[in-house]
Amino acid sequence: MTSQFFNETAFKRESENCWTGTLNENWNIGDIPNGGYLLAVVLRAMQEQIESKNLLSVNAHYLRPGVTGEEAKVESQILRKGSGISTSSGSLTQRETLSLQVLAAFGEFKKTAKDFPKIEIEPPRIPPPENCEKRSAENQGVKLSIQKRVDVRVAEMEDSTDRSELYGWIKFCDSTPVDSLALALFSDAFPPSIFSKLGRVGWVPTVELSVQVRNIPKEGWIMGHFFTDDLQNGSMIETGRLWDSDGCLVAQSRQLALMKQTDES
Repeated sequence: MTSQFFNETAFKRESENCWTGTLNENWNIGDIPNGGYLLAVVLRAMQEQIESKNLLSVNAHYLRPGVTGEEAKVESQILRKGSGISTSSGSLTQRETLSLQVLAAFGEFKKTAKDFPKIEIEPPRIPPPENCEKRSAENQGVKLSIQKRVDVRVAEMEDSTDRSELYGWIKFCDSTPVDSLALALFSDAFPPSIFSKLGRVGWVPTVELSVQVRNIPKEGWIMGHFFTDDLQNGSMIETGRLWDSDGCLVAQSRQLALMKQTDES
């Protein structure tokens, strides 16, 4: 089966450290490509260079928005290639200007040693996907081309805390199996959790995103829980968690984002 996610994040390799391609508009929110999509483009090249199947962790700094329909260049440099974990740096450049800087670790998932207790974060209890509201441009107040690629459902939950929380489900529209790079994308593909408290607040651009991949998920919908408990000085910090269909925690994330007024977006 052809994967839209793979085809639209895989650039052409020009040399040992350089790839070129065009950012696809089907991952846009408004007129701007989703930050998780930009990250996946860079990670795809880094993964190819380092020849490792699984992403373990990534930290990304967003310097400028991406531009769809124009050529982009990805560069990657292996910093250390180890027997268990390998680390590399990567970047995305457009119009000869740096847009995204990435540092990532790749490797294999190992079972917890018997001498160590397993500490698990249980998934929340939320309605099944078919009973959740599909993310829509009408609700968010912006065109969502990304809906052609990912199916996001938002659960309606009782607001019982002071923090702003969002619960929901996500999967690829073409049923592509979810791998470690997809989990990085999914960590930035839900509506900002601050929307549950403030409603439409315009553009919420990511400044920094960190994702730790904990397991490769089983087939099926991925459950997400995102919350913001720190909103001040024109920015927010959001924490995210993803579970697979078996209730296994597969990724955690932390994001710093700016709060932009609608007329600035």
